Amino acid sequence: MKVSRVTAWGSVPETLTVAALPPPSPSQLQVRILAAGLPRVVRLRAARQHPSALHATLPFDPSIDGVGVDEATGTKYFIGAMAAPLFAEHANVERSHLVPLPSDTNPITLAGLANPVTSSWMALQHRVTGGCAGRTVAIIGATCASGRAAALVARILGARRVVGVSRNKDSLATVAGLDDAVVLDEQTLTLERPIGPVSIVLDYVGGKTSVAMMESLEIEPGQNLQYVQSGNLSGTDVMALPVVVLNKRPIYLMSSGIGSFSHEDLKAEMPALVGAIARMKPPFEILGVKMEDLGRFWGEGSRGGKMVVVP
Repeated sequence: MKVSRVTAWGSVPETLTVAALPPPSPSQLQVRILAAGLPRVVRLRAARQHPSALHATLPFDPSIDGVGVDEATGTKYFIGAMAAPLFAEHANVERSHLVPLPSDTNPITLAGLANPVTSSWMALQHRVTGGCAGRTVAIIGATCASGRAAALVARILGARRVVGVSRNKDSLATVAGLDDAVVLDEQTLTLERPIGPVSIVLDYVGGKTSVAMMESLEIEPGQNLQYVQSGNLSGTDVMALPVVVLNKRPIYLMSSGIGSFSHEDLKAEMPALVGAIARMKPPFEILGVKMEDLGRFWGEGSRGGKMVVVP
């Protein structure tokens, strides 16, 4: 069986030939992999720079989730986070980690959307108190893949108003699902104009930008600003947040990602989440990459879109 594995931490996964899988256990289903997601977290896992890979050993499959098919029935399934090594031609997956899909599901599209959609979906459903229905959601870094997905997710989950914030005016104009788009000045970290009262922030940038937003955003009267730090495009490991900001403003600061909600929470959301993805028009380009071609694309990142691995 052909697989792709990291053989040295921080290196590009290599395509290898290994023995065929054993028969699945009674609680498992063997599926043929149609597509596996390649979000940034996969690269972090491959470099052993993500908490989920700290105790991993080599050779290592850094995959997160994907789409497979039961060759006996033709049924397609979404395969949940870290349920099995998916950079492979086949996988034995616990049935509890499988979500049946409509027969017309495009596996490449679903695999490319799964991680960015899950980011905002879980943040709004399980990190934010009371959800986003009827509230104003601001997305910092709205032009990145996860930010673009977040705009659609907030709309699906009933947000009253969705505001996108980014440094790039032209790119911001292409983000679907926004009620308003406001440019952030890269030098002063100020908004070109006020965006009005905000209840929830999904921040994919981090660093000094996050601090500036917490200091300046208008908060919905009588509410706490629920500030979700979902990403770190700034690459800043430490966010210098003055204590006075939290002392003088009603802000709840929280994270969202693997470890900030339970596996049971994620499993419970998967049917609705996957159903939403299946109906969603992709907000960015999704490119399928063969396992043997990973070396040519590995260092490129998403460039505003997403890549998925196709065995």
